[in-house]
Amino acid sequence: MLLTAAAAFSQETLAPVGTRDQKVVRRWALPGDPRGLAIGSDGTVYVGLAEPQAVVAIDPQSGAVKKRVVLDSEEIASTKELVTLRTDPAKTRLYIANGSDESATILSLPTLAVLREITMEGEPIRDVIPDPLGRYVYLLGHEVHVFDKDGGKELRALPVDDPMAIATTANGSHLAVFATEDFGNTKATVVVLYETKTFKEIAREPLQTDRSIEGALFAASDKVLIAFSRDYLFEKPIVKRSATTFASLINSDRACLPEKSGPQAVTLAGSTLVYAERRCSASGAFGGANRVITPASLYGVDAWAIAFDGTSIIATEPKSGHLTIYRLPRAATVR
Repeated sequence: MLLTAAAAFSQETLAPVGTRDQKVVRRWALPGDPRGLAIGSDGTVYVGLAEPQAVVAIDPQSGAVKKRVVLDSEEIASTKELVTLRTDPAKTRLYIANGSDESATILSLPTLAVLREITMEGEPIRDVIPDPLGRYVYLLGHEVHVFDKDGGKELRALPVDDPMAIATTANGSHLAVFATEDFGNTKATVVVLYETKTFKEIAREPLQTDRSIEGALFAASDKVLIAFSRDYLFEKPIVKRSATTFASLINSDRACLPEKSGPQAVTLAGSTLVYAERRCSASGAFGGANRVITPASLYGVDAWAIAFDGTSIIATEPKSGHLTIYRLPRAATVR
C-alpha cells in the first residue's frame, strides 16, 4: 500500500483546553481519533491519528506540532487504525500496528521517514513489538510472526492459534503469548512462554480466567508478568528453577479499563503499574497483600493509550479528542 509523507507544520500548535481536574498538568485538543502513543528520546510525543491516517510529533511543553506524516492519502481506501505505537530501546525507530489494515509500519525517528510497511493479508495486526536486543520484530496477527530486525523477512510463526496479546522481557530473553485453549468442555486463557534464542516453548499454563486479554507487559526487572482484560488485572510471577518458568501463584483483581482502549492502556512508571480506568463501582486494590508490583489507577480517564515520560503520564483520549498530561498518581486507587 502506498504511503505518502506530508511536510512539517512548523506553525501548527494544538489548542489548549481548560480544566479544573487537579490530576491534569496540561491538556490540548487533538482531533482525528488519537490512538497509539510513544515518547521519543528528547521527550517528543508521537501520536497516531486514525481518522486522518497520520502520525504527529508534538512538543509536550508547548503543544507545538513539530512534524506530521500522512500514512495513507485521501485517495486511498484508508483503514489504518494505529492501534499501538512502540519504539525500540534506542528510540530510533517507531513501530505501528495498523489493525484492520492488515499491516505494520516502521518509521525512523525523529524524521518520521517510512522505512518499511509489512503487509499480512487477511490478518489484522493488533500489536508490533521490537525485540529489545534488536534481533527481531514481533507482529501479533492470527499468529505471532517473527520478522528480522528490519521487518523485511519473516523468520518463523509461533505455533499458537489466534493469540490475543504478546509481551517481551526487558532483556529480550523471553516472549510471552496469550491465547485461548480448550480444556474438556470449557475454554480458558493460557500464557505460553518462549525463550528467544531458538523459540523453544518452556512453559504453558492456564491464567485462571476465560477472559480475553487486551495486553501484557513484564515488570519488576522481568520478575512478574502483567496481563489485563477489560475488567481484570492479572499478575503472574516468574521464577527460576532448572530454567525460567512461571510460579504457581497468580494475583488478580477487578479493574475497569476504558471500554475502547488499546494494548497501551497500562504502563510502567518505575516500580508502579499505572492504568487508565473508566468510572465504575467494581474496581479493587489490585493484587492484595501478595502483589509484586504497586498499582496506581488514573480513575475516570477514558484513554486509548498512556505512557510515562519520566515525571508524568501522557494519555490519548479519542472520545474527547484530547492529548492530556496527568500528574503521576499515587500508589493507590485514585477516586
